[in-house]
Amino acid sequence: MPAARSASVGYQPSYRPSTWRASRKRPACPYPNPGRYKSGEQLIQGMRVAFSGDTSIDRELLEDRAVEAGLHVATSISRLTSLLVTNDPDSPTSKVTKARSFGTPVIDEAAFVQLLSHVTPAEGRA
Repeated sequence: MPAARSASVGYQPSYRPSTWRASRKRPACPYPNPGRYKSGEQLIQGMRVAFSGDTSIDRELLEDRAVEAGLHVATSISRLTSLLVTNDPDSPTSKVTKARSFGTPVIDEAAFVQLLSHVTPAEGRA
């Protein structure tokens, strides 16, 4: 009679913890994209915001706050991205590199949280 196989046969544990998570389905942003964020100004509803790297505040909480403020949360960088938020704006990650190549502003999380407190309503909405 063959010996019973252990459930762990063939299992190979990961050598480093994964930070990957499936993105949540979000409703479409109801506001048009007003363009890129301009340094020193306020965020405007409809701006397309992407995040890169680890954040000190839970990423989902930051994304929820952005959506509640009327911003569009993107999972990737494109020419339409208004702003990239990262805790290391000088890091050589692909998102930061791509954002810089498109001329997209890159700010840190603390600055983004500050900007979230005063988001300008989309044009035509007050």
